[in-house]
Amino acid sequence: MPLSGMNPISVRPRGGVTKVELIPASAATAAAGLATQNEAPKALAALAAGAPWAFREDRAHYSEESAIGAMQSSLVRHKLEMDIPATATGRRLMGELAAVCLTEGVVAVVGMASGETVAVGWSTRFGALYPLRVAAVKTVSGRSPADFPTISVILESVDADPSPTV
Repeated sequence: MPLSGMNPISVRPRGGVTKVELIPASAATAAAGLATQNEAPKALAALAAGAPWAFREDRAHYSEESAIGAMQSSLVRHKLEMDIPATATGRRLMGELAAVCLTEGVVAVVGMASGETVAVGWSTRFGALYPLRVAAVKTVSGRSPADFPTISVILESVDADPSPTV
């Protein structure tokens, strides 16, 4: 039974990620520092146009999980999973990304198939204080001869706020 007031024909699946642009946290902080608090996400979107790591993804996945932590504080776990081709270039990019994530972390501007774009690893209240960091890396061979080997990367951060829309 459809929801009252909903036209079931107009409801279409719009899941997935269309682009991922990763910016070192220090660069995101510098760009956003020149903008007002409300304009900072827009400054990040402009900076992402020249991001050092930009992926046009159809196999990426972003999730945001909210929970109540100790002392009734809000916690939001941000998780971005993406696949990089397991080629020499892909391995070089993964090495660069891992080095930056170890030292300062990254902010991701993530475009969704729904048309929404969010800044992950960036908080309106805290800026890039809690950036994304590499949580796991795995190399996947594929299941059939038609599959391409990939490097699956999982980036995570925990913050107090959902990712702002840019």
